[in-house]
Amino acid sequence: MNQDNLNIAFEEHIDEDVVTQLKDSLLIFRDDVDFHALPEKGPQASILLLMLSSVAIVFGTAFVKKLGDKAAEDSYPYIKKGLSKLYKKYFGGNSQYQLEALRSRNAQKKAPYTKYSLILSLYCVGQNNERVKFLYETNWSEEEFDKATMIYIESIIEFVNEDHSIVKELIASKPSRMEPYLIALEPQDEKLIRVSALPEHVDI
Repeated sequence: MNQDNLNIAFEEHIDEDVVTQLKDSLLIFRDDVDFHALPEKGPQASILLLMLSSVAIVFGTAFVKKLGDKAAEDSYPYIKKGLSKLYKKYFGGNSQYQLEALRSRNAQKKAPYTKYSLILSLYCVGQNNERVKFLYETNWSEEEFDKATMIYIESIIEFVNEDHSIVKELIASKPSRMEPYLIALEPQDEKLIRVSALPEHVDI
């Protein structure tokens, strides 16, 4: 993916209306946005949250710096509009989509247990090539979903442009050899937290 651009990756099974709305809403970025259609991954295996989501919005360092200090303010309304149809189809009480997981070659298919969405995430690549994935909870209200989108974009801008940021603090609090680092919002107090995709007894 071109680090100079905003990259939108989506699996081919994602509703065509959702993808069309994303494309229409992000026309403002002109040649600075790229869309990538990916084949469906099929049944998922092992550490689901670390994989690429069905729709992934990827902010590269070069793209964030190109937008400048007002990146969050300038980007948010268009990204929010683009995601509104995706929210209505795949989030909240009317979620229509569930990924399946395979625990082993011969295991029965099982729905993964995670409150975080496997449909949508925001990605960021930091100045030192750290990969960070921002997660959404599937059952969030639209207000919580929108709040998270704004806070995530603001956090990405800060992470890329500032020497100190909450995302850098969260990464430093427990360095890991497995990336991406998973970050989520606790909407009640608007606090970012680290999320582990592994059982508590595993330390990687």
